[in-house]
Amino acid sequence: MVVNGKLDKNVKNDSSIATLDEAMLLTGFGIYNILHMLLSGLILMGVIMQSLVMGYVMPAAQCDLDLTLPQRGWLSAIPFLAIILTSYFWGWLADTRGRRFVMLFSMMISVGFSVLASLAPDMISFGVLAFCSAVFMSGSSAVVYTYLGEFTNLRHRDKMVAFGSSFVGIGTVVLPAVSWLILPLEFSLPVPFLGIDYRPWRLLIVACTLPFVLGTLFLIIAPESPKFLSASGKSEECLAVLRKIYAVNGRLSEETYPVKTLVSEATSSKSKDTKGLAGILTSMREQTAPLFRSPLLPWTCLTCFVQFGIFATTNGFYIWIPTILNSLANHEGVETRICAVLDASQAKPANGTQIKCDDTMNTATFEMSIYIGLVFCSMYIIVGFLVDFIGKKLILVVLLASTGLCGIAAHHAVSQMLAVGLFAIFQMCGACIGLMNAVTVELFPTKYRAMAVCLSMMMGRVGSMAGSNLIGLFLTINCGASFYLFGSIIIVCALCCLTLPGKNSGPIEKHKTEATQYQTHEPA
Repeated sequence: MVVNGKLDKNVKNDSSIATLDEAMLLTGFGIYNILHMLLSGLILMGVIMQSLVMGYVMPAAQCDLDLTLPQRGWLSAIPFLAIILTSYFWGWLADTRGRRFVMLFSMMISVGFSVLASLAPDMISFGVLAFCSAVFMSGSSAVVYTYLGEFTNLRHRDKMVAFGSSFVGIGTVVLPAVSWLILPLEFSLPVPFLGIDYRPWRLLIVACTLPFVLGTLFLIIAPESPKFLSASGKSEECLAVLRKIYAVNGRLSEETYPVKTLVSEATSSKSKDTKGLAGILTSMREQTAPLFRSPLLPWTCLTCFVQFGIFATTNGFYIWIPTILNSLANHEGVETRICAVLDASQAKPANGTQIKCDDTMNTATFEMSIYIGLVFCSMYIIVGFLVDFIGKKLILVVLLASTGLCGIAAHHAVSQMLAVGLFAIFQMCGACIGLMNAVTVELFPTKYRAMAVCLSMMMGRVGSMAGSNLIGLFLTINCGASFYLFGSIIIVCALCCLTLPGKNSGPIEKHKTEATQYQTHEPA
């Protein structure tokens, strides 16, 4: 009946035998897919909150851990470093052990290390434990999009991945809201055997693991990906999952699901060619080397540079948003420039800093952070509506150029409200990350497309780590240089985008856009 992954001619029209994609289409679309999207979105929100929580923890923990601004920059970059170092490993483990297994395993251990980090008595132990937590957090970051996409049929897959991606923006709103609830609390519980006082910033670290805790509980009753089960030769288990999806979506009996036999996926010949570590390394080299040869080399350099610049700016500054906004909110006297306020706050004596650490995370800081998150979400929606009408190239050039100019202008603004407004617009360059992924999909041939997107996103994460550290350094020695440097980088990225092909044209033939383009903002 099924030979080398193909149907025998005599049973080709038998509706009880189908490929996985055909079987997925027969499961329909409904409540099961929506619930699964919400589960994946919850996990994705946990990844974002874990990645960005340092921005809110550092201002409150600076006295307990005796942190300088550069040290705060390094600690804030830890999640990005963990993703850079471990993404390939988690991807390999997910392909060999399963998506559900990797997320369950990694989220539980990540939560455990986060709880331990909240009890850390000094900077070194805190950094080590936070890094261990981030290493396992990156497991879910590397797998969640795949897990989401493989539960939805081809007809609705892009849409569901796009909706799942929106939880990135939701996370940037929920994080400051949770911080607003916890950090203004006034309690200090002594823990004698550790020599620490348990203060609100420690509770915030634990609170940001809640999406992972809930995700783990829901994932325990969720099944493995049908795609993984089919590729692993577990056809009966795969059919059981498909029957469940069919029954929930259609409110029908599982026995009425028409597919009884799945066409096996012919992957054996490919696996022989890539057996062992040497085969894996050879395969990676064969997939990567063409990206650095003509005619793809210019596009590789362009996409990597633009993603590096966008990530360095939006994620690098996002880490410091609570510090900047808190300094502006606590500033007394005549209105002046952002950098003048930051320099004045650093010039205060140690006693003043300690008081600030205890209870003066101004509530206006969280309120303005929520507004910035809401504007960020709205920019994703606006770009999504406009892209089909005016094209990705024009949006990239205009949005990057305008946000870069606003970043430079924010340094010169004397009015606090104007400065915050310009700074918020400056952060909107992050909405171009998804567009650049879509551009990368169109620029590269199908064979190298996934590797090109992976490489450009990897450079973006390197940018996040470099940006957060450089900004921390500049805020100490030359605050204005950070706005000039990163504003200029975004403007240069806009100029680079002028070389992109126009709408509906490019060096590669037109093709169907893949779900990869929706893996938008990580500020991760």
